[in-house]
Amino acid sequence: MTSLDWLIIAGYSVFLLALGLFFTRRAGKSMEHYFVAGRSLPWWVLGLSASATYTGAGAAPAFTMLVFQNGLVGNWWWWLSFAVWMPLVAVIWSKLWRRLRVVTTAELLEIRYGGQAAALFRPFYALMMGLGWAVLLNGYVMGWLIRAMAPIFGWSDLKVLLLASGLILIYCTLSGLFGVVYSDVFQFFIFLIGNSLLVVVVLHEIGGLGALYSHLLSARGESFLQPLPPAGELTWMVLLFLFIQGLFFASSPSGGEGYTAQRFMAARNEFHAQAGQMFNAFITLVVRVIPFIILGMAGAALLPSSTDPERIWGILVARFSFSGLTGLLIAAELAAFMSTIDTHINWGSSFLINDLYRRFFSPKKEDQGRQIVLISRLTTAGLLILSVLVGYFLVDRMMAWFLFINSVAVAFMLPLSWLRFFWWRHNIYGEATAFLVGLPLAYIVWFPLGFSDPTRHPFWQGFLLLFGLGWLTILGVDLLTRPEARETLLNFYRRCQPPGLWGPVKKWLADEDSRLEIRATTGKDVVDSLLGIVFCLGAIVSLLGFFSLQWELLGGSLGVTLLAGVVFLRRWSTRGIFSGLKKERISSPQ
Repeated sequence: MTSLDWLIIAGYSVFLLALGLFFTRRAGKSMEHYFVAGRSLPWWVLGLSASATYTGAGAAPAFTMLVFQNGLVGNWWWWLSFAVWMPLVAVIWSKLWRRLRVVTTAELLEIRYGGQAAALFRPFYALMMGLGWAVLLNGYVMGWLIRAMAPIFGWSDLKVLLLASGLILIYCTLSGLFGVVYSDVFQFFIFLIGNSLLVVVVLHEIGGLGALYSHLLSARGESFLQPLPPAGELTWMVLLFLFIQGLFFASSPSGGEGYTAQRFMAARNEFHAQAGQMFNAFITLVVRVIPFIILGMAGAALLPSSTDPERIWGILVARFSFSGLTGLLIAAELAAFMSTIDTHINWGSSFLINDLYRRFFSPKKEDQGRQIVLISRLTTAGLLILSVLVGYFLVDRMMAWFLFINSVAVAFMLPLSWLRFFWWRHNIYGEATAFLVGLPLAYIVWFPLGFSDPTRHPFWQGFLLLFGLGWLTILGVDLLTRPEARETLLNFYRRCQPPGLWGPVKKWLADEDSRLEIRATTGKDVVDSLLGIVFCLGAIVSLLGFFSLQWELLGGSLGVTLLAGVVFLRRWSTRGIFSGLKKERISSPQ
């Protein structure tokens, strides 16, 4: 580390602090401004900000690790499910959440279910999301930051965490979601530029792409360049369950619910929510991964296979970087870290304020302005401190945590993504059971019971156990308890206009035209979702076709990708999605 490196890091930090101060006044107007940015965010900010959030401190070391450890197929561990759920959420769930006009997903409980049971469960749900999921996700990201930064700084783990968290503590608490999303956009570009420059330097030192492939084939063999699974632990059974996970990931706090849903709630209208999520899908699945495919290949070509895979990215930085670039790369990793942590703590705090403090400690209307924003800022700071403690003391064995956070933790509750929106008979008791049982049971199965050990249990066994138990438990509880009140179901259906199995509710409606319109829209949504999935999978395969030097695979997949993309865009244009981006009012595409 030189003076130039520290100057770059200082410049990055000053810019973030200035950005936080710039949005402080706007965020301080009300709770809605602080947590959902006054519902004013455009599609491109939503897309870039969401992608930055997915690109946490773990992105650089995790993507590099997956390629180093498993070859080109390594990222299929998350690619397959993401390529399924992201288009589904863009086309269907984004507009459903935006129509609800809520501040947090906890508000869904009383809108969808109603009654005393929903009112009683809402604060428990808020506690689980705010103090459970948000803190757990932050701890995971902080674990990755330690592994990325330690080889570069040579500092203790705690010192690394305190450096990064101190900056977040200032700008995020001041500026709320406004500062979060706009700083995310800046941070995402810093992250991408820094790592792209590292790729250029590494390739130059190796002698170019040709020399990289030569070293790689000599060290790992042709099997390393296999672009498509099954391969290694990615068996057909694992792929099947990753695909199934993608179909239901709309209920995951790290997928279509949680902070992703918060972005939808903050959109100008449902069209901006849809377009922003589809833009996010392409950037997340393709653009941000490219540098780390090359870095993973470089690590495999130059380093012994026995090297700790979690620290490959940091080792490459320490080995190939130089004064100036090191500072930029540290800023890039800090940017990735902060763009995720700031979102998580703002999102987690929204539950504690909107669903606990506002309801039980400050229910008066006149107390909802600056006072509640101050309490929101203090809560945000408290969550960050708690997250540092979790990241420092609890998170270890990163591959096991990678699978736990991205798949296993949500397996039990995944059925909720369909049941709460697509089946009228689902009730608050099934919802509450899934959340109260799901996360603790997943942790017990994955860690104490040893399902995280691939030498004892393939990944799909733990996932199948939890996913199957989730369906059986939730459906059993739903059917053994009474359905929700007729008026509650009617109000939710009119407000959200969900597709699916709502037969009895539709019969209660006198408006036949609305029922036919929802049915026609649902058919169009299914087609658009399939086209979006084909586009995303095709783009991924095209990328791998290029890096595996399989030109026929590249040409065929690129053709499919372009065809699916053109048809998808034409259909969205016909349905009025793009013209809807110019509107400020809420309306529904036809």
